[in-house]
Order: sequence, then structure tokens, then C-alpha cells
Amino acid sequence: MRIRHLYVFLACAFLAGCESMPEGVASVPPQVQVVEGSPEKVYHAAELAFKRLDFVLTHSAMGRVEAASAIHKSETFGNSRQLVAKLAIHEGDPGKSEVELWVSEETSSQSMGGTRREPLRENGFFGLYFAMLQQVLQEQSADKPLDKK
Repeated sequence: MRIRHLYVFLACAFLAGCESMPEGVASVPPQVQVVEGSPEKVYHAAELAFKRLDFVLTHSAMGRVEAASAIHKSETFGNSRQLVAKLAIHEGDPGKSEVELWVSEETSSQSMGGTRREPLRENGFFGLYFAMLQQVLQEQSADKPLDKK
């Protein structure tokens, strides 16, 4: 009987890991911005914008980018925090793309006994990221060579 419980647990864990939409979509809507450029052009600019903000790309496929900030540790409180961003790019009106951005904060703490991920509705990172994305897109349209950090 215990083996059956193990199989049920493993199946649930596997299915929980299969996301058709970014985490937090059901509970927290994305911040959305319409930008000039094709989805392909915006996709490449989106990757570069994350890199310029010192985020590490954790998953990237045409139209979808996931990235994570550095882990910020607090010796005093015995915890760590990290921002995780998920981005989706969709074709909009001719010559434009719609960019959806979800941001969550992962907190790991000994007192909590694990890691918690909380989708964020408001955070200064949304404005910072969209400003950096606009800057990269402006540089691209001015035909400057891209900084491929």
C-alpha cells in the first residue's frame, strides 16, 4: 500500500511541475507593455535587458524568457531572497509586440522551514525592467551594435 502512495505522490509532484502558464498567472495578472518591434526582435532585446540588470537566464525559448536575480542572503535573519521573472512576448498590432511580465519573490528561511514563492503585484522591478527593455530596443533601432555581455 505504501508503494501506491509513493506513486500518487510522484505523479502529483510531476504534474505540479508541468506549467502551461507562468506561476502566479491565476492569482496575479502580469504587468503588460506594448513595444515597437517584431516578437523576434523583442525576444532578443528582452534577453539582453535581463543580462544588463544582472539577472541570469534560466530558461529561454522564442517568445518566453525566465530569469533570476542574484540570491541576497541575510546572516542576521537567516534567510535569503531572490526575484524570479517570467516574460511572454506576443505579436500585437503591425510592427508591435505585447510583453507580459510576471515577477515573484522566492524566500528561503530556516524559521519557515523551506522556500516560499510569492507572486508580486507591484514592485519597482517592473518599471526598471521595462525601461531597460525600451533602452535596448532604441539602441537596436539606431543600428548600434548590440552589447552581448
